[in-house]
Amino acid sequence: MVNVLEECQVSPPPGLVGEKSLPLTLFDICWLHFHHVQSLFFYKFPHPKTHFMEITIPSLKHSLSLVLKHFYPLAGNLLFPPNLGEPEIHYADGDSILMIFAESNTDFNYLIKNHQRKVSHFHPLIPQLPPMIVKHNTILAPVFAIQVTLFPNSGISFGFTMDHVVADGNSFIQFMKLWATTHKLQRDPSMLEGALSILPFYDRAVVKDPNNIASIFWQRHQKTKFKGYQPALPTNNILASFLLSEADIQRLKNRVMVQCPTLLHVSSFTITCAYTWTCMIRAREEVSENELEHFIFAADCRAHLDPPLPENYFGNCVVPFLVTAKSMQLIDEDGFIVAANLIGGAIQEKIGRKKEVCASLEREWRNISSINMERAVGVAGSPRFAVYDIDFGLGKLQKREFISIDETRSISLHEGKDNKRHIEVGLSFPKIKMDAFASIFANGLIVDD
Repeated sequence: MVNVLEECQVSPPPGLVGEKSLPLTLFDICWLHFHHVQSLFFYKFPHPKTHFMEITIPSLKHSLSLVLKHFYPLAGNLLFPPNLGEPEIHYADGDSILMIFAESNTDFNYLIKNHQRKVSHFHPLIPQLPPMIVKHNTILAPVFAIQVTLFPNSGISFGFTMDHVVADGNSFIQFMKLWATTHKLQRDPSMLEGALSILPFYDRAVVKDPNNIASIFWQRHQKTKFKGYQPALPTNNILASFLLSEADIQRLKNRVMVQCPTLLHVSSFTITCAYTWTCMIRAREEVSENELEHFIFAADCRAHLDPPLPENYFGNCVVPFLVTAKSMQLIDEDGFIVAANLIGGAIQEKIGRKKEVCASLEREWRNISSINMERAVGVAGSPRFAVYDIDFGLGKLQKREFISIDETRSISLHEGKDNKRHIEVGLSFPKIKMDAFASIFANGLIVDD
């Protein structure tokens, strides 16, 4: 159970931002009507409710306000102008983020373990976006909300709901790192100056779209009525995390390199995705031999555009990849090799082909729209984001969970909490399938003497 202690709106400091509009690029507009991204960060917090109310809440609100001066789109709205004009991210002075402070009596230590937990235990820790409003035939839809939940004398969680159209994972983690650092160092402005040396870059003119792909996406998306935020329906699924150690990953890499000597892209990401995907297919109760199975993942393409975008570019700049195989190809003994060859080959094919990035964006989204999503697995997060380094001054992050993977049928990927070369895989399954997956995943890593 969760008891709401306070609901408030947090804005950037007044008068420091002014009115701003960011057009949606070809990398943004393709996320219209997509599921919202929902995630949780858990920290230990051995303090009572009075400390949380009197010290932590004011400190979090103040530091968030300071950071929103630089990340103002999160406080803005997705704006649809009258007469079906193309949408944009719009910020007006005084716009704000919904911030909820709550208290939970759930066992904090139960939530932060890798073991099986009901997804329903996490949903009360996630905020809902405020409803969209319509003014003078203009739609305004909030894009971001935060909930901070206290587990008295045990821990604290930060819950986020974000419309993907405003930012990708890279940009969200930029925000998180600056907010955390600001909260930790806000009493020492001299130390904070270094954290402010790299701020978000917003110039949309640097995103080239010579084939007008953004308009192609908009022509497709405007056929679907925008309904605003729709809360996910609860499920009875189980959430669990599985760890691939550095040694596990190296052994799996060796298997692939021996059997696929021409495959150049045998990365930890490729190996982890291939192994997890095949274990998921094998965990199904009934599988048709000729059923097509799909794996969807995204790659940051800031450095691969022509000209390249800076790493601190704020917004979306990822290209999706789609690979497909028949069920039996993945279930067979060499299924992992097949999956690694498909995933690594898809990445290898696109690396260095800067002129084709935008064209492939439109092609891949068109292909994704035609597949059976019931047979698709996606990916949320990335080990390279180093989320376990995000430090609010509360000690080390204990756990990060993607709750939206329950709705999107995705897996989540993070670096290992205690070793960055490990990879933590999260997924949501019905209980029977989760038990089967856990067994298959563990047995496949057993080393024969």
